[in-house]
Amino acid sequence: MIAPGGNTISTFEHAFALLLSMCRQIPRAHDSMEAGRWDRKQFMGTELKGKVLGIIGVGRIGGAIAKRALAFEMRVLAFDPILSPLKAKSLGVELVSLNELLSTSDFITVHVPKSDKTFNMIAKEQINLMKPTCRLINTARGGIINEQDLAEALREKRIAGAALDVYTSEPFKDNPFLGLDNVIMTPHLAASTSEAQLTVAVDVARQLIDYLTTGAIVNAVNVPSMDSETRREMMPLLYLAERLGLFQSLFVKGRPKSIEIEYIGDLGVSDTYPITTSIIAGFLRPVIETVNMISAPLQLQARGVEVSEKRSPIASSYAFEIGVTVTTDEETHNVRGTLFNKTDPRICTINGMRVDAKPEGYMLVCTNEDKPLIIGRVCTAIGDAGVNIANLMLGRADRGGQAVTVLNLDSPLDEATLKKCIEVPHVTEVRQVALPEAHTDN
Repeated sequence: MIAPGGNTISTFEHAFALLLSMCRQIPRAHDSMEAGRWDRKQFMGTELKGKVLGIIGVGRIGGAIAKRALAFEMRVLAFDPILSPLKAKSLGVELVSLNELLSTSDFITVHVPKSDKTFNMIAKEQINLMKPTCRLINTARGGIINEQDLAEALREKRIAGAALDVYTSEPFKDNPFLGLDNVIMTPHLAASTSEAQLTVAVDVARQLIDYLTTGAIVNAVNVPSMDSETRREMMPLLYLAERLGLFQSLFVKGRPKSIEIEYIGDLGVSDTYPITTSIIAGFLRPVIETVNMISAPLQLQARGVEVSEKRSPIASSYAFEIGVTVTTDEETHNVRGTLFNKTDPRICTINGMRVDAKPEGYMLVCTNEDKPLIIGRVCTAIGDAGVNIANLMLGRADRGGQAVTVLNLDSPLDEATLKKCIEVPHVTEVRQVALPEAHTDN
């Protein structure tokens, strides 16, 4: 677990300290006094009142910055691709495009995570949009602002100043800002307060206590956050989802190209993201040594497998269904699952044929023509091998057409027995799937 909110106050206060230090040239004025001078006329300041502050990334820290900036009677602009207009209004900020923010703001502060999308988010092209009087603050991550381009702009006085707490390398190597009098630098101090360190420690301890006493999960790095009641309600759904993904991974042949997840009917929850990640984690489990609900989407994306999700208005004969369609370079297969009595997971259809099979243990999926005596002969071959059949479910597309039989076995079949099953007349395919125990918590 982590405590992402523990250093919020510390970070936004440091950003504001840098902002005010730039406005009043406090570091340079201090150095002047240390040198025994009284250079009062050299350090003309700038007021915040009436100025425009642009916030890039309005999460916890960006939102806290906005609240304090409004108290300074500043106009606050915000750029955040997932911030809703309603939330922006509640914060008292104006939601604008990035270019408008860059060209309008007197001060710009950055509060976005570092990613492929935000790397070099502010480079020469973006800096050239800023006003000559603009000042830039970064307490987020190094690399979001291109350091070489910023140093060049400061050197040429194309913007008024910058205040930085984070860098592409820490400790900072080959510092391009040395010798510039319009930049303030601190060595990644934003979270370095005694209060922040204590808050983080207490938050993590409380989160662990909550998990151990109530089952609530908050800010885990490998499981989506949810309170204890939501977690308890979703556990059967997460188990079913993991089973569906795992079954498909073991059942399909070929290299996977895409996974389509479909939610049909009323699942009883509005947020399906944990269910989707459970499906993906189950699908990857046989091929990746360590995978969990947090890492699974990224690991699948890294392997070039496309994932799509949709909600279907189609009526279901069950309370709900979760469909998982996997397309490989050889074939496409669809399975759907549901819960009986809200707790009993079942694979309800395979490629459109209803089976209501238990997704557990050793499973034999037999595809055949819908004719008499076939299943009896398959079961005889299994019995002759000394393997007990725990459950047997039949399904078919049309009378006399294609049919499917799903058997739960107490032990796996050897190759000789599988060969006998496939040699039964009118049997077109036999596949054996061994489902290990589920892992819905990691």
